[in-house]
Amino acid sequence: MSSFEYRLQRSPVGVLQVDSDRTVVAANPLARRLLEPVAGPILGRELLSIHPEAARAKVQWMLDAASARPDEPVGMAMTLPMGALISRVTTLETVNGPGWCLVFHLPENFGQSGAPASDDVLVKLPVGSRAGVTLIDVASVMYLEAEGHYTRVHTADGQRFCQLSFAELVRRLDPAGFLRVHRSYIVNLRHAEAIERGDGHWAIIMTGRARVPVSRARVELVRRRLAL
Repeated sequence: MSSFEYRLQRSPVGVLQVDSDRTVVAANPLARRLLEPVAGPILGRELLSIHPEAARAKVQWMLDAASARPDEPVGMAMTLPMGALISRVTTLETVNGPGWCLVFHLPENFGQSGAPASDDVLVKLPVGSRAGVTLIDVASVMYLEAEGHYTRVHTADGQRFCQLSFAELVRRLDPAGFLRVHRSYIVNLRHAEAIERGDGHWAIIMTGRARVPVSRARVELVRRRLAL
């Protein structure tokens, strides 16, 4: 057996089961640890919505190819924000109709926690200033807000614009401290002071009493991260 085949057989494996509507109906613990730090809770979600836009066409192609050749699993290398992995898809027959099973083989050096590579983590954030560009410590950022192609950065000193896209900040901020809580907001958990709950809606109260909404899809993720 070649060294590659040996490593592939011993590599960690993430598994998803998807129904005919492309809804994720089951996932093993590794798949959840892999995807949820970036995508939020995945059970009950549409499959393509939990992948970055750049990977969605590849995922759809694999589903279509597996459906066209049900006796032949389809595989390809894919790139997610956490790194590259090998993915295979096969069709399933279930009591509720047809579906798919997705299996990812993770290389040994894959960032299973969802963290970016150490040389890609942002420690300074470039923001606009009268002099041009100012670099601020990411630790001073309370939360970030998507605004068109740019990002609004909120600190105790006020607001600044950052030319980095929201998607890039999601990928490059250290997930040990930063958490995406809404499609338009990332919070620095070190500045979180309280949780506001009412009528089924959640919000995180930040330093200075700023209120950041939490989307329903990410409430469970916030619960886990804050031990609520």
